[in-house]
Amino acid sequence: MDKKLLLEGAVAGHMNHIYDNGEMTFGELKQLLQAIADGKIRGTEKTDGQNIFLSFNVRDQKAKAIRNKTQIKAGGLDVEEFDDFFSEHPSQALRASFVEALQAFEDAIKQIDEETQEKIFGQDNEVYFNTEVMNPGTPGLEEDDPRAKGTTNVIPYDKKTLLIHRVGHGAFDKETAKKLETDISTNFDVLEQSIMGMATDDPTQFSVETNQIKKLPPMKGKEIVPATISEIDNLVRDQDLNDQSTINDYVISQVVPIINNFGLTEDRNKMILKRLMMATGGPTLRQITSGIPSELSDEISTFIKSFKYAEYTRTLQKVLHDFSVAAIDGLESAFISDNERQIKFLQSELQKSITKIQNSSNERAKEELFRQLVKLKSAKGINTPSEGFVFNWNGVTYKLTGNFAPANQILGMERFQRFGPIEPATDSQLAAQGETGPLTIAILPGSFKPPHKGHLRALEAIEQRAGGKSLPEIDKYLVIISNPSAKDDSGGLKSSRPLPMSGKVITADQAKQMWSVMLDKSPIKNKVQLVTGDANAASPMLITYQFVQNQPDPTNLLIAPKNANVVLVVGDKEDDAKRFGGMREKVAEKRPDIKLFPGVVPVAKHDSEYVSFMKDPNNQMIRSRMKSNFDDFNASDMRFIMDFASQDPIGLELLKFYVPYPEDALAYMGIMGLNPADEKTGEEDQVQEPEINPEEVDVSGLQEIVFSQAEIFYEGFKAQRAPKAGPSKSKFQRRMRKRLSKSHRTYLDMGAGPKGHHGGGFRLSRNKKPSNAFLAEEEIEEMSSVAGGSVQGFAGPIGSDTNTFKRKDKKMKKEEQKLRKHIRISLQEFFNKKAIEHENAIAAILEEHQLRMQLRNIILEQTIVEQEDPTTDVSDSTGINTLKDLFKNTNILSTLRTVYKTLTTNDDQKRSFRAHILKWTVDTLAPVKLNDTDAQPVSEQVDVDIIDTDRDKFIDAPDGSEKETQPEPEEPDTMQPISGEDTTGRNKAERVYPTIEKSIVDYYGELDNPDDQEMFYDYLIANLKLYFDKWDGEMSTGVQEPTNDEYEQAKQAV
Repeated sequence: MDKKLLLEGAVAGHMNHIYDNGEMTFGELKQLLQAIADGKIRGTEKTDGQNIFLSFNVRDQKAKAIRNKTQIKAGGLDVEEFDDFFSEHPSQALRASFVEALQAFEDAIKQIDEETQEKIFGQDNEVYFNTEVMNPGTPGLEEDDPRAKGTTNVIPYDKKTLLIHRVGHGAFDKETAKKLETDISTNFDVLEQSIMGMATDDPTQFSVETNQIKKLPPMKGKEIVPATISEIDNLVRDQDLNDQSTINDYVISQVVPIINNFGLTEDRNKMILKRLMMATGGPTLRQITSGIPSELSDEISTFIKSFKYAEYTRTLQKVLHDFSVAAIDGLESAFISDNERQIKFLQSELQKSITKIQNSSNERAKEELFRQLVKLKSAKGINTPSEGFVFNWNGVTYKLTGNFAPANQILGMERFQRFGPIEPATDSQLAAQGETGPLTIAILPGSFKPPHKGHLRALEAIEQRAGGKSLPEIDKYLVIISNPSAKDDSGGLKSSRPLPMSGKVITADQAKQMWSVMLDKSPIKNKVQLVTGDANAASPMLITYQFVQNQPDPTNLLIAPKNANVVLVVGDKEDDAKRFGGMREKVAEKRPDIKLFPGVVPVAKHDSEYVSFMKDPNNQMIRSRMKSNFDDFNASDMRFIMDFASQDPIGLELLKFYVPYPEDALAYMGIMGLNPADEKTGEEDQVQEPEINPEEVDVSGLQEIVFSQAEIFYEGFKAQRAPKAGPSKSKFQRRMRKRLSKSHRTYLDMGAGPKGHHGGGFRLSRNKKPSNAFLAEEEIEEMSSVAGGSVQGFAGPIGSDTNTFKRKDKKMKKEEQKLRKHIRISLQEFFNKKAIEHENAIAAILEEHQLRMQLRNIILEQTIVEQEDPTTDVSDSTGINTLKDLFKNTNILSTLRTVYKTLTTNDDQKRSFRAHILKWTVDTLAPVKLNDTDAQPVSEQVDVDIIDTDRDKFIDAPDGSEKETQPEPEEPDTMQPISGEDTTGRNKAERVYPTIEKSIVDYYGELDNPDDQEMFYDYLIANLKLYFDKWDGEMSTGVQEPTNDEYEQAKQAV
């Protein structure tokens, strides 16, 4: 299911993060980031409420609300109808909130004259406005009163507000429920002017007001801007893109090589890409895999089904997340009077949830907490009481949400029990934790730009010594990678580590990836934790001091836990030891609970082979670019070698001395987006050929090679033709042709003079097109014997009677003729093969280029799926996940499909079958649903109805198309038929339904949460109807059958 359906809600649709717009170029992205940093963006506050679309019927003088297409076609629901619509909703607080807000809107609009009302909403309330209901609850009411509870998600606002947004409004066609391409900005302006002054501070009443435009303040610390742009540039260069490339190009550049590995045709590759990029008119999975061998087909299907667009933008998301946090730092909410107090309250609530999860027995929740804390850092990462900021840039609406998303995920773990209940650890678990003693952490801070084998050897050396008298057993190695972002006077990054030739800067994330490569085969792999330091503390030593001196904070990974043993890993060089001078005294003063241990290790040395190479005088050029001490590992030398490896293959061999395993060198190059150089072909790299001793050479064999090469040259030369061109019309050319024609007759046809002086004329008549020389094949053939040293005697003048060019032995040996023939054929085949290889290589390059150009023209019309938490692969609703399991793990769909497709006599049979199946499904779940609802307390979880024109409601699952096998049905039970419907269809349904009823009830029975039960029930009915539509195409709706909103919402999309 499309996550945006559950996040944005109702008719509002999709709102992009700044990395969600696949059509944005990286040049535009960088311009946007700079505009945000400079405070040149205007927009509105993003609020944490429930979405609803409102209008007003001028004729009836009633407010109208819509949440789905069915309600649009009905002209909206008034207050009474809306109250009835939510009457059985699990959250009665939500019902009361919506109804109160709609009534407040109606009361406000009634104060406007009818002429103005019509200007705002149209003649028949076709214009609807995008609003947000923010309800902290009504004070002074009984605790069990739904109106007292409110519908707060995360941020508790000061008062009840119906907020009219500035974007997202629309006019709708009541016949199709589609949004019209109508500009209603004037309607909003009139509405804003009309309700001005109607806002109220009464906490018991909804205040109807518009979301005021504000200017996003300039960023407090602009040093993050060049750091962010630098990381984006690195991402772009790594994929051979540029500022004109789009985010879609960035994803496509990663996906195309994977698609090409399947070895399919260009057309098939484009089909896969269109499917992955969700282009309009994209092919089905069956169309893509049709005619492909089953094994390859399964591989392609798995790839397509598991494809997640967000996974290919994950690195970009992380870069822009940190920027967004800094962008809205200190942003004040207009709906909270004391912003500082609210920030502290949110931090306190978040800290309570973090502590509770950390002290719980729920390991899955702990893992998710750690993952969210990587983004959030700590509870103090909440730097604004606002959910975020909404703005328009180049015609697209975006949002900046900062740390709201990870905070929401953490708070939701306890509230909605996404990973199960958060229960305190048992006494036995606490006892087991106590028996382990204090945590021992070995800390290795550094810039690691890049990390090398010497760093890994230092940790492994500590591991070998740990457990003895001098060092306790190490529980965890903490590698802290500095993350510089501060600018120097020239505008560059202070502490940045660019490669000397390419200028590429090694970022903290890239250094982290390189560490992961080195640790992959290390015995301490599972003990090492890689952490990126704070961007405001570029110095590794500052990070270390803060780690051992700051007061314990369980949510901050960069602060030592209480009573920890800390091992400071340093080299045995004097300068390394000095860096920690005075630390013990400061720790004793500020953190007496910490016990420090010196982890002094020998400085790692290079292999003797590397040192010998560097000292070789022939390698002066390489040595001149590096440090004078070749024995020690040096990061600056490694940076030069990484650059050098992209220009000379020797560099790659040298790089292998810096990493634990030779294959790691290529991984390092790949992380930096560098391509290793191929072997040189210059004169200096040529292998010196040994001198040939003529006495040891088979001259006859050498002759044959010369003959064959001469023959190839001759054949090619003979095939040449002079370029065709019309005669020149110039006066000079006409005169010269006349003279040359006479010379040709004199010297070529008759000879240059008397016979015996300069020889007679040619014996053959001169051909007007090719020269006579090209017809004298025999003479040319015999001339080749001169190259082999076979000439005997004196060569007389051309045209003499004596044939001086013939061999003394006119007849070649039979074996020699065969050998010559084989050599000629072999050489011809060799060059033909080479020509084909070159043609294929060129064709492949052209094909890839053509594919890339064509892919740029694919229209990506469907909006990319928004994911507040892009790492989550399942739906936010357990009810939806359970429904997916029902469809995928049972034969419900294949059973229905098999029987349904046998009803071919007339449409009445199909309609009857369909209506009975749906009615009995509703009848089966109705008592179960009622009992479960009555037995459960009211849930505070917000329910959001769904609407979209996409196919997002359609759950893709095997429906029996792949395997035409009909399961044996069980004996039917007696069920109430629908009067007046076709008997054959009813009988078929009566036989089939008992075989699927138990599975439906069993899966529904697993759900205990009312919201999950509601989602399962609604989407089961909707999806059954969608599958019937899929199997039978567009059908009339003459049969009265049960329906619901979810089905109506998604019907048009399938």
